[in-house]
This record gives sequence, C-alpha cells and structure tokens, in this order.
Amino acid sequence: MAQLDRSNEVRDMSRLRIALIGAGLVGQAEHAFYLWEERDRFDFFALVEPSAAVRTALGARYSIKHLLANIDELIPLKPDAAVIAAPDPFHPSLAAELLAAGINVLCEKPLSLTLSGCEQIKTARDQSGKVLQVAYMKRHDPAFKKALELLPSKIEDVRLISVEVNDPDHEPFVSHLPMIWPADLPVSMRDAVRNLGSTQLQESAGGPMTEAEARALGGGFLSSLVHDVAVVHGLLIAMDVALPAEASHGAIFDGGRGVQLAFGLPGGGRVSMSHLNLPGVPDYTERISIYCRDRIIELTFPAPYLRHEPTRLVLKRSAGGHALECVDFRASFEEAFRDQLRSFHAAVTGAAPVATPLEQAQADIQLLISAFRRAKT
Repeated sequence: MAQLDRSNEVRDMSRLRIALIGAGLVGQAEHAFYLWEERDRFDFFALVEPSAAVRTALGARYSIKHLLANIDELIPLKPDAAVIAAPDPFHPSLAAELLAAGINVLCEKPLSLTLSGCEQIKTARDQSGKVLQVAYMKRHDPAFKKALELLPSKIEDVRLISVEVNDPDHEPFVSHLPMIWPADLPVSMRDAVRNLGSTQLQESAGGPMTEAEARALGGGFLSSLVHDVAVVHGLLIAMDVALPAEASHGAIFDGGRGVQLAFGLPGGGRVSMSHLNLPGVPDYTERISIYCRDRIIELTFPAPYLRHEPTRLVLKRSAGGHALECVDFRASFEEAFRDQLRSFHAAVTGAAPVATPLEQAQADIQLLISAFRRAKT
C-alpha cells in the first residue's frame, strides 16, 4: 500500500512543541510536571539539561523524546516554544538565542540579574517578533486575580501595602517529590555558573560587594523579593499606577539573609516589603496586606512548591458601628503554575496578549537594584 505524502500538511499550532531548558528545582517540581499534564496544549518533546542523571530520570518519567545536553542540540529541532528554568545568570543569553532562532520563550524570574541583560533579551524579542513572557506565577494565582476585583478604584484610597515573607528555603516543601539532584555535574561547571553570576551581580551593584551584600542582592532582592515586587506591580497596574523606578528605602540585615524595600504611593500611601531567609524554622509565610480607607485585603500565599494548596484571601471591612465583617474567599484549587502555562499558550497562539511582558520585569529589576544600592550606601 502506498504511503500518503504528508509533507505539505500544515501542523496544528494549537498544540505547541515545547522544550524545557533546565531541570533543577523549579524545573522538576513544577514545569516538567505541568508541561506533561497539559498535553492538549503542549507536546513536551525535548529536555535540555547538562546533568545526564537528571535527563535520564525525567526522560523516563515523562516519556520525553529528545534528551539534550545543551541548547545547540535543541535549535535544529525547531520547537515552537521553550521554558527557561536554567540558573539565573544564563537567562539573557538563552532567551536571546532562542528568540533569534524563532522560538517563543517563557522565562523564569528573575528575567535577568542585570538591566543590560534585559536589554539583550528585548532586542532579540523585538527583532524576532516572538513571544517573551516572564514566569511570574503568582500573577496567575486565582486568589490574586480575585483580589484585583476587591481593590479600590483610586490609589489615593490605599494607605499601605505591606509585604512580609519568612522563607526557610525549599527543602521542607519538595522532600516529598521525586527530585533528582545533579550530583554528576563537574565542579568546573558549578564554578562557571557561580563566577558568571558574580560578574553580573557586580555589574548591578556598581562595584565589588561583601559576602553579605552579594547574598542580599542575588538571593534576597533579585531571586526572592522579585516575586512580591511582581505581585505589587500587578496590583498597581490594576489601579492604573506605574511602578516607580527608584525605591525610597532599602536595607540589608542578618548577614544578607534579610532585605527590605519601600517606596511611596500617589496620595500619601506607602509600600513596605521585607524578606527574611530563616532556615532554622521549617515554616513559609508570605503575606501581602493592602490597607485601604474602608477595607483591608490580605493575601497569604503557601510555599510555592506545594500543589493544590490555595492562597488565602480575606476581605475585612466595617459592618456598621463597631462590628467587623470578614469574608474568606477560596477562589479556586487551580494551580498558578498550570494557569501560567495556559496563559503562555494563549499568547503564542494569538488568543490573548502576553500577561507578564518583559517591560514589567525590567521595571521590577530596576526597582530591586535601586533598593540594594540604597542599602549598600
């Protein structure tokens, strides 16, 4: 029987051929799992990961066809899209190379450790015309979306946005998952990542740093507090307010394990944010409270690697006289990481605009760097 010639058929672009680049903590705990689950939207056909042990394990777990050691092996396969979950210092070069090759990109936060890295990605995006979405998964949280509906219409009614995070690192929240750690990577490769990151952090710092300062900039500000700046940025966008370019306050404490950032709001309000790495207590608390003239809106996020653990959203307001009304919302059990991928799919297929574009991430990074520089001086 003669075979049908399918060479001229147009492939169904509603199902994107997608690759995961980097299968470390977030790559394994979140992206690989949801790319595999969302098979109606994605053909998870390739994994790029330098650790052979990790490649082999995830390839078997998710039936991934192409297991690759570097991006040069991926580009000839012409994927429609890629998720970058590689170490932070590689984000700009990877994103720029993928975009230049005509590949749409969902890039983990921070988008870059430097503003020049953001510009590198922006140039590649603008020249390619492809989608670059930043992986701000908390902006896809059902409770966050519901909180936007509860905000006052005027920023002048917001008196304080307070962010408080204590974070013991990831171990208590992924120990139940089948994680494979890249113990087979050579020391030279680990050193190269560390050295590249150090060079980029010095660029953002404007010069040499102490060990505590480097920990604060790379860990506290750019890799941790960036999540909360992105959330606050989303709140401000909903009230038609721009994120400022400069923080009015920045602080470093506890040997760089703690950082703070603050800035003023139109109408006399204020944003105050703090993040503390507290490895001695296996508890994670991330609370964002929005104090308004006639209401308090409070979001309490769970540890980011726990699945189907809803964010708590509480609205408090006067019920007349001295009575207080508290409304506890459970918006959905849907996962923010999954919805983020669906949003990316919609942007790539033209069904929706990019939810979290590069320009927003660049503004976030600029604000974070300004807070660090204030703290450093």
